[in-house]
Amino acid sequence: MGWQDKTIFVTGATGFIGGRVCERLVQEKASRVRALVHTVQRAPRIARLPIELCVGDLLDRNSLRRAFADSQIVVHCASGIGRGIVRSTRNLLQAAQAAGVERFVHISTAAVYGLTPPPGSEIEQAPLRRTGEEYCDNKIRAERVVARFLRRGVPAVILRPSIVYGPYSAWSTRLIEALRHDLVALIDGGSGACNTTYVDNLVDAILLALENRHSVGETFFITDGERVTWGDFIRAHADMIVPNRKLAEISKREVLARYHKQPGVWRSSLREARTLLFSRELRLLILKIPLCKQLLAPVWRELESMPPERRRWVRELLRNGSTAPQVSGETFLPDPVDFATQTGTVFFDIGKARRTLGYEPRVCFSQGMKLVEHWLHFANYLSDTSPISDSSLGD
Repeated sequence: MGWQDKTIFVTGATGFIGGRVCERLVQEKASRVRALVHTVQRAPRIARLPIELCVGDLLDRNSLRRAFADSQIVVHCASGIGRGIVRSTRNLLQAAQAAGVERFVHISTAAVYGLTPPPGSEIEQAPLRRTGEEYCDNKIRAERVVARFLRRGVPAVILRPSIVYGPYSAWSTRLIEALRHDLVALIDGGSGACNTTYVDNLVDAILLALENRHSVGETFFITDGERVTWGDFIRAHADMIVPNRKLAEISKREVLARYHKQPGVWRSSLREARTLLFSRELRLLILKIPLCKQLLAPVWRELESMPPERRRWVRELLRNGSTAPQVSGETFLPDPVDFATQTGTVFFDIGKARRTLGYEPRVCFSQGMKLVEHWLHFANYLSDTSPISDSSLGD
């Protein structure tokens, strides 16, 4: 009896990766798929499939236990926020252990090595070190929870994809919107390592992990296996937009210099607090409190009674943002997360997945981007006049 005849429990089923997992399981003739959802209203994409929608919450053990029931295989795609990443993984593993599951596939991330992986982290055996990034550090903790339950007999496999893209991916939808508003800049020409993972390549790896007995207890990087840079990824999206966007470029050194000019945390916080204090929205809320109305109303009346020029000066003073103003003609300044992500130099090695799982990426980067482009048109992120070509779809 193969995995297709087992009851498969999928978490994160309403998300980008989990939704595609459910679709592919049905395509692969899985006889019984259980999708964990918070509410059925949030599951329009998978509601059309012949699968069971199980309402529950990974952080609520009772609802999770009811939804899990007698499941035999787990594909854990749910992410979570903060320590919830760790607690939800622990709760799910406890349910899996109690049920005696036959396989537990944990979707982790290459970000366990940080937003800017250090040289030497190309292979899975590289030691994990916390970087202070909440998401990355909690994914490390979640992996360690998986390792503990592995020692207790749960047959677990860990997959570490990187930049997972494809239809429905926020990587593409956010990037298209940012490009339209000129809120993208290539750092050092876009030379940073991107490590793309087309979503169907990842699902192929998941299915291989279900059926390969040598996968238990192992961790695998999963990417497209190509040396795709951030310049490649961003330009591929920019080329979809009409009229074509001229991409701004900025050096790593210039980004760091402009970061250095920005106000510190205390000064920025005080400015934002003052702006909030004198905002109309907050004023209307506070004035509903009788004591606050009595104490603060005179201050706002004084502000409103000032001559227009003086009032504009005060408001402009209070409106100064938490970051240094952008000088006219200056290149867009990437935020710290984009900076850290774009400046990595490590390309992850998928040799272990190839040798042990028999994994081979079926969708190359150019074909994956054409599929994304078709979906972006379908989902109205691109206009009908944007360029599109079918020539690469059959490659």
